[in-house]
This record gives sequence, structure tokens and C-alpha cells, in this order.
Amino acid sequence: MLVQATIYSCLLAIAFFDFKMRAVYTWLFPVLGISLLCLKMLELRPVFLDGQIAINLLFLLIQFAVLQLYFKIKTGVWGRIMDKKMGWGDVAFLLCIALYLPFLLFFIFYVVSLIIILGMTAALPNWRKSNIGIPLAGCQALLFGICLALEKLNVLDWETLLINGIEKLEL
Repeated sequence: MLVQATIYSCLLAIAFFDFKMRAVYTWLFPVLGISLLCLKMLELRPVFLDGQIAINLLFLLIQFAVLQLYFKIKTGVWGRIMDKKMGWGDVAFLLCIALYLPFLLFFIFYVVSLIIILGMTAALPNWRKSNIGIPLAGCQALLFGICLALEKLNVLDWETLLINGIEKLEL
């Protein structure tokens, strides 16, 4: 119970600070990551030598390399996209949830959360202003908190959804 309370507190703090100040305290991310690993252990899922974590991290590395290449092609120069296009908090949050979720769930959460956030950005004119930016880590923290709460309340069963989805794809 303490682990879950720590996770939800970190998620709420990340969302609050990202929305309010557009900056998140660095110490929140290690606390969240360690708490998610502890929750994973409490759920009796493998933590050490877990191939899923390696796959998630490889996916993030490839995604950031593609993003860097895209901006190189767009601007003509190799530049730092961090702090200009994307914040370190966004990356740190993705690294935290990469420690907890199996790859397919991580990928689905990542894509669906980006689609939801893009929809919100289109609907909220303040977020479209280039000088403010999108609180990506804050939005994803709230969405992840909702998904985690629904899972813990047995309202949402990711594994069953995945199995059913894979079976439908095979048909």
C-alpha cells in the first residue's frame, strides 16, 4: 500500500509541477522508478534480467535517434532537441514507466497517450503557443495514474485485452 501511495504521489506531483511551473523536481523520477520496480516485485513479476526493460529502453533509444534525425533533416544541422523541443522530464518519465510495463503495454500506452495529448493540444489554444509548450510528462503521468488505478481496481485488465487483441489479429 505504501508503494502504491508513493507512486500516485509522485505521479500527481509530476503532473502538478509540469502544469504549474513547466519544470519537475529531478528527485521525483528516481523515487517513481524505484517505486514502480518495487510494485513490479510485489506483483511477482521479473525485475532483474528482465528482457522487457531492455526492449523498452531500446525502443526509446531508437525513437529518440529517429527524432534527432528528423530534426537534422528539417533544420539541416545536428542540434540539441532536448530543452528546445522536448524536456528532460518527458524522457525521465518514459524511462520510469519503461521499468514497469511490458513492451507491448508500454508501446500501446506511449502511442495512445500521445494521441490523446495531441487531441488535447488541438482543443486547448493555450497549449498551441510555442512559448508555453505541452506538459507532456504531466499529461502522461495523469494518464498512467488513471490506467494504473483502473488496473488495481480490476476495472482494466491489460493482459486480457492484449491476448484478445492478438487473437483477433491472428484471425
